Amino acid sequence: MSALRTRVYIDGYNLYYGCLRKTAFKWLDVLTLFETQILPSILYRPAPDAAPATMTLHPDCAIKYFTAKVIESAAKGEDSVSSRAQYHNALTTHCGGKLSFVMGHYSLHKANQHIVPADDPKRWPRDCAKIQVWKLEEKQSDVNLALHLYDDAVSGDVDQVVLVTNDTDLTPALEMLQARCPHIVRGLVIPTRGEIADQVATSRGRRGGV
Repeated sequence: MSALRTRVYIDGYNLYYGCLRKTAFKWLDVLTLFETQILPSILYRPAPDAAPATMTLHPDCAIKYFTAKVIESAAKGEDSVSSRAQYHNALTTHCGGKLSFVMGHYSLHKANQHIVPADDPKRWPRDCAKIQVWKLEEKQSDVNLALHLYDDAVSGDVDQVVLVTNDTDLTPALEMLQARCPHIVRGLVIPTRGEIADQVATSRGRRGGV
């Protein structure tokens, strides 16, 4: 069996808040991480009695990184915008065309939200007063990721997709991929600290999926 052409799809928001925030690893070399650590650790057999499959990152854009530009007025750090831009530029230069950023955007607007009473935190939202707050939401990244994942699979451009997220909103995309492209190997890396921080699940569609 030839090496599985693998492309990695990173949910940047989930990777940052799940693993990197408040650590010394914010300038993570994601290409080296997958090329030398994660992919070699995956044991996948196309059949129970078959030899383990080998995997290689796709020569044309190995990693698609889905994120959005920080809004300066909502950033907690004064250097958040410039630091993020420097990191993205460094990754682009270091990866030499093997990584591409797919940009969404942030929406910042005022919204009325229910207050959780300190003396009765289990009170239903409908019985609570409201307060006006700033609401910051990342837009398009989930949709972009799902569409790229599905389009790459149905076009025959990849043999394996590896999704990096802990966002259950992307479950329908994986289920559709399993139904329409059962020959595509699907991998899931959950960016969460603790016992499952390094969890990687890989399977074929006809064998249950992720």
